[in-house]
Amino acid sequence: MACPLSAILNHSDQSPPQTRNTDANNNNDDENGSVELRTRNKTPSSSLQSNSSSATYSIRPPIVLSEGQGSHCNRRAGKAPDRVPNLPTPPKSSPPIHWVESSPPSYELDFRQFSVFKALLHHPEIVFEFAKHLDVEDLVSLYAISKDFHNLANSRFTTMILSQSVRKAPESSRTFVFRCYKSLCQRDPAARPLKSAPDEVRWVPSLRWLRMILFRERVVDEIIMCLSAEGHFMPEPASLVIKKIWFTIDIGDNLHRIGIIHNREFWTDEHLYLATLFFIKLDLRFTDPITGDGERGMRNLLLGQRSLSTLLRVLKRQEMLSQLDLLRMIVAWNYRPAPPHARMSILGVPPEKVGKLQYEGWGSSRHLFIQIDQLVMREAIRRGLDIHEHYLDMVVYGYVNKKTFEDIWHTEGPSGDGETEDEVESAEEVDGSESEG
Repeated sequence: MACPLSAILNHSDQSPPQTRNTDANNNNDDENGSVELRTRNKTPSSSLQSNSSSATYSIRPPIVLSEGQGSHCNRRAGKAPDRVPNLPTPPKSSPPIHWVESSPPSYELDFRQFSVFKALLHHPEIVFEFAKHLDVEDLVSLYAISKDFHNLANSRFTTMILSQSVRKAPESSRTFVFRCYKSLCQRDPAARPLKSAPDEVRWVPSLRWLRMILFRERVVDEIIMCLSAEGHFMPEPASLVIKKIWFTIDIGDNLHRIGIIHNREFWTDEHLYLATLFFIKLDLRFTDPITGDGERGMRNLLLGQRSLSTLLRVLKRQEMLSQLDLLRMIVAWNYRPAPPHARMSILGVPPEKVGKLQYEGWGSSRHLFIQIDQLVMREAIRRGLDIHEHYLDMVVYGYVNKKTFEDIWHTEGPSGDGETEDEVESAEEVDGSESEG
Protein backbone atom coordinates (compact mmCIF):
# COMPACT_ATOMS: atom_id res chain seq x y z
CA MET A 1 0.00 0.00 0.00
CA ALA A 2 1.37 3.35 -0.98
CA CYS A 3 2.69 5.55 1.81
CA PRO A 4 1.06 8.99 2.36
CA LEU A 5 3.02 11.93 1.24
CA SER A 6 3.16 13.46 4.69
CA ALA A 7 4.98 10.40 6.03
CA ILE A 8 8.05 10.90 3.84
CA LEU A 9 8.33 14.71 3.76
CA ASN A 10 10.41 16.86 6.13
CA HIS A 11 8.88 19.54 8.23
CA SER A 12 10.46 22.01 5.88
CA ASP A 13 8.96 20.19 2.95
CA GLN A 14 5.46 20.48 4.37
CA SER A 15 5.53 24.30 4.30
CA PRO A 16 3.25 25.96 1.78
CA PRO A 17 4.89 25.87 -1.63
CA GLN A 18 5.84 28.94 -3.53
CA THR A 19 3.50 29.78 -6.36
CA ARG A 20 3.63 31.82 -9.45
CA ASN A 21 1.12 33.38 -11.72
CA THR A 22 0.39 31.16 -14.63
CA ASP A 23 -1.28 33.83 -16.66
CA ALA A 24 1.31 35.29 -19.03
CA ASN A 25 -0.85 38.36 -19.89
CA ASN A 26 -1.52 39.35 -16.26
CA ASN A 27 1.27 41.61 -14.82
CA ASN A 28 -0.71 43.06 -11.91
CA ASP A 29 1.09 41.59 -8.84
CA ASP A 30 0.33 42.73 -5.24
CA GLU A 31 2.43 45.00 -3.33
CA ASN A 32 3.96 42.19 -1.23
CA GLY A 33 4.93 40.28 -4.36
CA SER A 34 2.72 37.28 -3.55
CA VAL A 35 1.24 35.21 -6.31
CA GLU A 36 -2.30 33.83 -6.05
CA LEU A 37 -2.67 30.11 -6.78
CA ARG A 38 -5.91 29.12 -8.50
CA THR A 39 -7.14 25.58 -8.60
CA ARG A 40 -8.14 23.99 -11.83
CA ASN A 41 -11.89 23.84 -12.23
CA LYS A 42 -13.71 21.31 -14.33
CA THR A 43 -15.17 23.32 -17.22
CA PRO A 44 -16.75 22.16 -20.42
CA SER A 45 -14.47 21.70 -23.37
CA SER A 46 -16.08 24.65 -25.14
CA SER A 47 -14.84 27.05 -22.47
CA LEU A 48 -11.21 26.02 -22.77
CA GLN A 49 -9.66 28.80 -24.85
CA SER A 50 -6.06 29.84 -25.30
CA ASN A 51 -6.65 33.34 -23.97
CA SER A 52 -8.45 32.22 -20.79
CA SER A 53 -6.91 33.65 -17.67
CA SER A 54 -8.60 31.16 -15.25
CA ALA A 55 -6.95 27.95 -16.54
CA THR A 56 -4.50 27.05 -13.77
CA TYR A 57 -2.89 23.81 -12.53
CA SER A 58 -1.87 22.58 -9.11
CA ILE A 59 1.87 22.28 -8.72
CA ARG A 60 3.38 19.39 -6.75
CA PRO A 61 6.63 20.41 -5.04
CA PRO A 62 9.78 18.36 -5.46
CA ILE A 63 10.08 15.47 -3.00
CA VAL A 64 13.06 15.68 -0.69
CA LEU A 65 13.61 12.61 1.48
CA SER A 66 14.63 13.00 5.07
CA GLU A 67 17.13 10.69 6.74
CA GLY A 68 15.21 10.78 10.03
CA GLN A 69 12.01 9.32 8.56
CA GLY A 70 13.58 5.89 7.99
CA SER A 71 11.87 5.44 4.62
CA HIS A 72 13.05 2.54 2.48
CA CYS A 73 12.39 4.51 -0.67
CA ASN A 74 15.43 6.00 -2.38
CA ARG A 75 14.10 8.55 -4.81
CA ARG A 76 15.93 11.53 -6.12
CA ALA A 77 14.32 14.90 -5.77
CA GLY A 78 13.09 16.31 -9.04
CA LYS A 79 13.41 19.92 -9.98
CA ALA A 80 10.66 20.27 -12.51
CA PRO A 81 7.10 20.38 -11.14
CA ASP A 82 4.57 17.91 -12.44
CA ARG A 83 1.18 18.86 -13.67
CA VAL A 84 -1.27 16.45 -12.10
CA PRO A 85 -5.02 16.77 -11.65
CA ASN A 86 -6.61 16.68 -8.21
CA LEU A 87 -7.78 13.03 -8.05
CA PRO A 88 -10.40 11.96 -5.50
CA THR A 89 -9.11 9.92 -2.56
CA PRO A 90 -11.07 7.13 -0.83
CA PRO A 91 -12.25 7.76 2.73
CA LYS A 92 -9.83 6.78 5.45
CA SER A 93 -12.36 4.68 7.34
CA SER A 94 -12.81 2.11 4.54
CA PRO A 95 -10.31 -0.79 4.67
CA PRO A 96 -8.26 -1.75 1.63
CA ILE A 97 -10.02 -3.84 -0.97
CA HIS A 98 -7.61 -6.76 -0.76
CA TRP A 99 -7.98 -7.20 3.01
CA VAL A 100 -10.61 -9.52 4.52
CA GLU A 101 -11.21 -9.13 8.22
CA SER A 102 -11.19 -12.23 10.44
CA SER A 103 -10.01 -14.40 7.58
CA PRO A 104 -8.65 -17.89 8.45
CA PRO A 105 -4.89 -18.33 8.42
CA SER A 106 -3.50 -19.23 5.03
CA TYR A 107 -1.54 -22.45 4.81
CA GLU A 108 0.06 -21.30 1.59
CA LEU A 109 2.44 -19.03 3.42
CA ASP A 110 4.76 -21.91 4.31
CA PHE A 111 4.68 -24.80 1.88
CA ARG A 112 6.83 -26.93 4.17
CA GLN A 113 4.05 -27.03 6.80
CA PHE A 114 1.09 -27.31 4.39
CA SER A 115 -1.14 -30.39 4.72
CA VAL A 116 -4.14 -31.10 2.55
CA PHE A 117 -5.79 -33.20 5.25
CA LYS A 118 -5.35 -30.53 7.95
CA ALA A 119 -6.81 -27.96 5.58
CA LEU A 120 -9.84 -30.21 4.98
CA LEU A 121 -10.46 -30.52 8.72
CA HIS A 122 -11.70 -26.91 8.70
CA HIS A 123 -14.62 -28.09 6.51
CA PRO A 124 -16.43 -30.97 8.33
CA GLU A 125 -18.91 -31.65 5.52
CA ILE A 126 -16.08 -32.28 3.08
CA VAL A 127 -14.31 -34.50 5.61
CA PHE A 128 -17.36 -36.75 6.09
CA GLU A 129 -17.90 -36.95 2.33
CA PHE A 130 -14.24 -37.92 2.00
CA ALA A 131 -14.65 -40.57 4.73
CA LYS A 132 -17.45 -42.26 2.74
CA HIS A 133 -14.97 -43.32 0.07
CA LEU A 134 -12.44 -44.82 2.48
CA ASP A 135 -12.10 -48.54 3.01
CA VAL A 136 -13.22 -49.67 6.45
CA GLU A 137 -9.67 -50.58 7.48
CA ASP A 138 -8.36 -47.20 6.32
CA LEU A 139 -11.16 -45.52 8.24
CA VAL A 140 -10.22 -47.40 11.41
CA SER A 141 -6.55 -46.49 10.99
CA LEU A 142 -7.34 -42.82 10.40
CA TYR A 143 -9.69 -42.75 13.39
CA ALA A 144 -6.95 -44.22 15.59
CA ILE A 145 -4.05 -42.08 14.31
CA SER A 146 -5.41 -38.58 13.75
CA LYS A 147 -6.54 -36.82 16.93
CA ASP A 148 -8.31 -34.05 15.00
CA PHE A 149 -10.24 -36.52 12.85
CA HIS A 150 -11.00 -38.59 15.95
CA ASN A 151 -12.61 -35.64 17.72
CA LEU A 152 -14.47 -34.57 14.57
CA ALA A 153 -15.80 -38.09 13.99
CA ASN A 154 -16.95 -38.38 17.60
CA SER A 155 -19.15 -35.33 17.15
CA ARG A 156 -21.09 -37.09 14.34
CA PHE A 157 -20.19 -40.73 14.90
CA THR A 158 -23.58 -42.20 14.01
CA THR A 159 -23.73 -40.19 10.79
CA MET A 160 -20.28 -41.39 9.73
CA ILE A 161 -21.02 -45.08 10.40
CA LEU A 162 -24.48 -45.13 8.81
CA SER A 163 -23.34 -43.20 5.74
CA GLN A 164 -20.60 -45.80 5.21
CA SER A 165 -23.04 -48.70 5.63
CA VAL A 166 -25.74 -47.23 3.38
CA ARG A 167 -23.25 -46.49 0.62
CA LYS A 168 -21.33 -49.78 0.67
CA ALA A 169 -23.91 -52.30 1.96
CA PRO A 170 -27.43 -50.86 1.71
CA GLU A 171 -29.28 -54.18 2.06
CA SER A 172 -27.16 -55.38 4.97
CA SER A 173 -27.51 -52.08 6.83
CA ARG A 174 -31.31 -52.41 6.66
CA THR A 175 -31.39 -56.13 7.45
CA PHE A 176 -28.81 -56.39 10.25
CA VAL A 177 -30.06 -53.43 12.27
CA PHE A 178 -27.47 -52.30 14.79
CA ARG A 179 -30.06 -52.14 17.60
CA CYS A 180 -30.34 -55.94 17.41
CA TYR A 181 -26.58 -56.38 18.03
CA LYS A 182 -25.87 -54.70 21.34
CA SER A 183 -22.40 -56.23 21.65
CA LEU A 184 -21.45 -54.42 18.44
CA CYS A 185 -22.70 -51.04 19.71
CA GLN A 186 -21.13 -48.44 21.96
CA ARG A 187 -22.14 -45.38 23.91
CA ASP A 188 -22.44 -42.19 21.90
CA PRO A 189 -19.05 -40.40 22.04
CA ALA A 190 -20.90 -37.08 21.95
CA ALA A 191 -22.84 -38.14 25.09
CA ARG A 192 -26.26 -37.54 23.56
CA PRO A 193 -29.00 -38.80 25.90
CA LEU A 194 -31.86 -41.16 25.18
CA LYS A 195 -35.23 -39.58 24.53
CA SER A 196 -36.94 -41.99 26.89
CA ALA A 197 -34.24 -41.69 29.58
CA PRO A 198 -32.49 -38.30 29.56
CA ASP A 199 -30.02 -39.43 32.23
CA GLU A 200 -28.69 -42.29 30.07
CA VAL A 201 -26.39 -41.95 27.08
CA ARG A 202 -27.79 -43.59 23.95
CA TRP A 203 -26.26 -46.54 22.08
CA VAL A 204 -24.86 -46.01 18.58
CA PRO A 205 -23.34 -48.41 15.98
CA SER A 206 -19.63 -49.02 16.28
CA LEU A 207 -16.89 -49.73 13.77
CA ARG A 208 -17.19 -53.43 14.64
CA TRP A 209 -20.81 -53.41 13.44
CA LEU A 210 -19.69 -51.72 10.21
CA ARG A 211 -17.08 -54.41 9.69
CA MET A 212 -19.70 -57.11 10.32
CA ILE A 213 -22.21 -55.92 7.73
CA LEU A 214 -19.51 -55.36 5.09
CA PHE A 215 -18.22 -58.87 5.72
CA ARG A 216 -21.69 -60.37 5.43
CA GLU A 217 -22.42 -58.43 2.26
CA ARG A 218 -19.33 -59.94 0.67
CA VAL A 219 -20.07 -63.46 1.94
CA VAL A 220 -23.63 -63.47 0.53
CA ASP A 221 -22.44 -62.24 -2.86
CA GLU A 222 -19.78 -64.95 -3.01
CA ILE A 223 -22.27 -67.66 -2.02
CA ILE A 224 -24.45 -66.72 -5.01
CA MET A 225 -21.40 -66.64 -7.27
CA CYS A 226 -20.27 -70.09 -6.11
CA LEU A 227 -23.69 -71.55 -6.82
CA SER A 228 -23.79 -69.85 -10.23
CA ALA A 229 -20.35 -71.24 -11.05
CA GLU A 230 -21.80 -74.76 -10.72
CA GLY A 231 -24.88 -73.91 -12.78
CA HIS A 232 -27.28 -73.25 -9.89
CA PHE A 233 -28.44 -69.76 -10.67
CA MET A 234 -30.39 -67.55 -8.33
CA PRO A 235 -32.55 -64.51 -9.15
CA GLU A 236 -31.36 -61.05 -8.17
CA PRO A 237 -33.66 -60.60 -5.11
CA ALA A 238 -32.17 -63.77 -3.59
CA SER A 239 -29.32 -61.73 -2.11
CA LEU A 240 -31.70 -59.97 0.30
CA VAL A 241 -33.43 -63.26 1.15
CA ILE A 242 -30.14 -64.94 2.10
CA LYS A 243 -29.36 -61.99 4.38
CA LYS A 244 -32.74 -62.44 6.06
CA ILE A 245 -31.99 -66.13 6.52
CA TRP A 246 -28.73 -65.15 8.20
CA PHE A 247 -30.50 -62.64 10.44
CA THR A 248 -33.02 -65.29 11.54
CA ILE A 249 -30.16 -67.69 12.31
CA ASP A 250 -28.65 -65.04 14.61
CA ILE A 251 -31.72 -65.22 16.87
CA GLY A 252 -30.88 -67.52 19.76
CA ASP A 253 -34.32 -68.81 20.79
CA ASN A 254 -37.30 -70.37 19.03
CA LEU A 255 -39.82 -67.86 20.37
CA HIS A 256 -38.24 -64.88 18.64
CA ARG A 257 -37.46 -66.92 15.52
CA ILE A 258 -41.14 -67.79 15.15
CA GLY A 259 -42.07 -64.17 15.81
CA ILE A 260 -39.80 -62.83 13.05
CA ILE A 261 -40.93 -65.47 10.53
CA HIS A 262 -44.59 -64.50 11.19
CA ASN A 263 -43.82 -60.88 10.36
CA ARG A 264 -45.28 -60.38 6.87
CA GLU A 265 -43.42 -57.10 6.39
CA PHE A 266 -40.05 -58.72 7.03
CA TRP A 267 -40.78 -62.14 5.52
CA THR A 268 -43.11 -61.60 2.56
CA ASP A 269 -44.62 -64.39 0.49
CA GLU A 270 -42.06 -63.79 -2.25
CA HIS A 271 -39.22 -64.08 0.26
CA LEU A 272 -40.54 -67.43 1.49
CA TYR A 273 -40.63 -68.66 -2.12
CA LEU A 274 -37.05 -67.51 -2.79
CA ALA A 275 -35.83 -69.02 0.48
CA THR A 276 -37.26 -72.39 -0.60
CA LEU A 277 -35.53 -71.98 -3.96
CA PHE A 278 -32.23 -71.35 -2.15
CA PHE A 279 -32.62 -74.53 -0.07
CA ILE A 280 -33.30 -76.60 -3.19
CA LYS A 281 -30.24 -75.19 -4.95
CA LEU A 282 -28.09 -76.13 -1.95
CA ASP A 283 -29.44 -79.69 -2.08
CA LEU A 284 -28.61 -79.87 -5.78
CA ARG A 285 -25.12 -78.54 -5.13
CA PHE A 286 -24.33 -81.06 -2.38
CA THR A 287 -25.82 -84.01 -4.27
CA ASP A 288 -23.72 -85.76 -6.87
CA PRO A 289 -25.73 -85.99 -10.13
CA ILE A 290 -24.56 -89.58 -10.71
CA THR A 291 -24.03 -91.24 -7.35
CA GLY A 292 -26.07 -88.94 -5.11
CA ASP A 293 -29.31 -90.09 -3.55
CA GLY A 294 -30.83 -86.68 -2.84
CA GLU A 295 -30.28 -86.59 0.93
CA ARG A 296 -30.46 -83.25 2.72
CA GLY A 297 -28.04 -83.86 5.56
CA MET A 298 -25.41 -81.42 4.26
CA ARG A 299 -27.92 -78.61 4.00
CA ASN A 300 -29.18 -79.18 7.55
CA LEU A 301 -25.64 -79.38 8.86
CA LEU A 302 -24.47 -76.11 7.27
CA LEU A 303 -27.64 -74.16 8.05
CA GLY A 304 -27.29 -75.31 11.66
CA GLN A 305 -24.03 -73.39 12.09
CA ARG A 306 -23.92 -69.99 13.75
CA SER A 307 -22.75 -68.22 10.56
CA LEU A 308 -23.19 -68.66 6.83
CA SER A 309 -19.46 -68.02 6.41
CA THR A 310 -19.01 -71.75 7.06
CA LEU A 311 -21.24 -72.48 4.08
CA LEU A 312 -19.13 -70.19 1.91
CA ARG A 313 -15.86 -71.88 2.91
CA VAL A 314 -17.37 -75.28 2.09
CA LEU A 315 -18.57 -74.04 -1.31
CA LYS A 316 -15.10 -72.61 -2.03
CA ARG A 317 -13.48 -75.91 -0.94
CA GLN A 318 -11.60 -74.29 1.92
CA GLU A 319 -13.24 -76.36 4.67
CA MET A 320 -14.58 -79.90 5.06
CA LEU A 321 -11.93 -81.31 2.75
CA SER A 322 -11.94 -84.77 4.33
CA GLN A 323 -14.31 -87.15 6.07
CA LEU A 324 -12.66 -86.35 9.40
CA ASP A 325 -13.58 -82.66 9.00
CA LEU A 326 -17.14 -83.67 8.23
CA LEU A 327 -17.36 -85.88 11.33
CA ARG A 328 -15.98 -83.12 13.56
CA MET A 329 -18.61 -80.69 12.30
CA ILE A 330 -21.35 -83.26 12.93
CA VAL A 331 -20.07 -83.87 16.47
CA ALA A 332 -20.13 -80.14 17.25
CA TRP A 333 -23.61 -79.82 15.76
CA ASN A 334 -25.94 -82.56 17.07
CA TYR A 335 -23.93 -85.43 18.53
CA ARG A 336 -25.15 -86.72 21.88
CA PRO A 337 -22.35 -88.58 23.67
CA ALA A 338 -22.99 -91.46 26.00
CA PRO A 339 -22.77 -90.68 29.75
CA PRO A 340 -19.27 -92.22 30.13
CA HIS A 341 -18.03 -89.93 27.31
CA ALA A 342 -19.80 -86.77 28.44
CA ARG A 343 -16.63 -85.02 29.59
CA MET A 344 -14.28 -86.32 26.94
CA SER A 345 -12.97 -84.77 23.75
CA ILE A 346 -14.39 -86.51 20.67
CA LEU A 347 -12.46 -86.42 17.39
CA GLY A 348 -10.62 -83.32 18.58
CA VAL A 349 -13.79 -81.40 19.52
CA PRO A 350 -13.63 -80.00 23.10
CA PRO A 351 -16.22 -81.49 25.48
CA GLU A 352 -17.89 -78.09 26.08
CA LYS A 353 -18.63 -77.81 22.32
CA VAL A 354 -19.93 -81.32 21.63
CA GLY A 355 -23.51 -81.19 20.35
CA LYS A 356 -24.10 -77.59 21.49
CA LEU A 357 -25.21 -76.03 18.17
CA GLN A 358 -28.52 -77.91 18.17
CA TYR A 359 -29.80 -76.24 21.36
CA GLU A 360 -31.26 -72.81 21.94
CA GLY A 361 -28.66 -70.21 22.83
CA TRP A 362 -26.10 -72.53 21.20
CA GLY A 363 -25.83 -74.69 24.28
CA SER A 364 -27.21 -72.46 27.04
CA SER A 365 -30.59 -74.28 27.00
CA ARG A 366 -31.75 -77.87 26.59
CA HIS A 367 -34.49 -77.06 24.05
CA LEU A 368 -33.75 -77.98 20.46
CA PHE A 369 -33.59 -75.29 17.79
CA ILE A 370 -36.17 -75.05 15.02
CA GLN A 371 -33.92 -74.60 11.99
CA ILE A 372 -34.52 -71.93 9.39
CA ASP A 373 -35.58 -74.33 6.61
CA GLN A 374 -38.22 -75.85 8.90
CA LEU A 375 -39.46 -72.38 9.89
CA VAL A 376 -39.86 -71.35 6.24
CA MET A 377 -41.76 -74.52 5.36
CA ARG A 378 -44.11 -74.22 8.34
CA GLU A 379 -44.81 -70.54 7.63
CA ALA A 380 -45.55 -71.25 3.95
CA ILE A 381 -48.06 -73.91 5.00
CA ARG A 382 -49.62 -71.58 7.57
CA ARG A 383 -50.12 -68.89 4.90
CA GLY A 384 -51.45 -71.40 2.38
CA LEU A 385 -48.89 -70.61 -0.34
CA ASP A 386 -48.76 -74.17 -1.83
CA ILE A 387 -45.04 -73.85 -2.53
CA HIS A 388 -44.79 -77.63 -3.00
CA GLU A 389 -46.50 -77.22 -6.36
CA HIS A 390 -43.53 -75.20 -7.62
CA TYR A 391 -40.73 -77.57 -6.62
CA LEU A 392 -40.15 -78.74 -10.20
CA ASP A 393 -39.92 -75.16 -11.47
CA MET A 394 -37.36 -74.43 -8.77
CA VAL A 395 -35.25 -77.43 -9.76
CA VAL A 396 -35.04 -76.48 -13.46
CA TYR A 397 -34.64 -72.75 -12.78
CA GLY A 398 -31.39 -71.41 -14.22
CA TYR A 399 -30.62 -74.34 -16.49
CA VAL A 400 -32.72 -73.44 -19.55
CA ASN A 401 -33.41 -70.01 -20.97
CA LYS A 402 -37.20 -69.73 -21.22
CA LYS A 403 -36.98 -67.31 -24.16
CA THR A 404 -34.50 -69.21 -26.35
CA PHE A 405 -34.82 -72.71 -24.80
CA GLU A 406 -31.04 -72.99 -24.78
CA ASP A 407 -28.83 -74.25 -21.99
CA ILE A 408 -27.34 -71.68 -19.64
CA TRP A 409 -23.62 -72.27 -19.21
CA HIS A 410 -21.95 -71.63 -15.86
CA THR A 411 -19.45 -68.83 -15.28
CA GLU A 412 -16.21 -68.63 -13.35
CA GLY A 413 -16.70 -68.59 -9.59
CA PRO A 414 -14.73 -66.62 -7.02
CA SER A 415 -11.30 -67.90 -6.11
CA GLY A 416 -10.03 -68.31 -2.60
CA ASP A 417 -7.26 -65.72 -3.03
CA GLY A 418 -9.47 -62.64 -2.79
CA GLU A 419 -8.62 -61.85 0.82
CA THR A 420 -5.95 -62.69 3.32
CA GLU A 421 -6.38 -65.12 6.20
CA ASP A 422 -5.99 -62.33 8.76
CA GLU A 423 -8.85 -60.35 7.21
CA VAL A 424 -11.12 -63.39 7.19
CA GLU A 425 -10.30 -64.32 10.78
CA SER A 426 -10.80 -60.78 12.10
CA ALA A 427 -14.15 -60.47 10.30
CA GLU A 428 -15.32 -63.87 11.54
CA GLU A 429 -14.42 -62.96 15.12
CA VAL A 430 -16.67 -59.93 14.84
CA ASP A 431 -19.35 -61.96 13.08
CA GLY A 432 -19.33 -64.66 15.75
CA SER A 433 -19.48 -62.28 18.72
CA GLU A 434 -22.77 -60.52 17.94
CA SER A 435 -25.52 -60.72 20.48
CA GLU A 436 -28.90 -62.33 20.02
CA GLY A 437 -31.37 -60.56 17.78
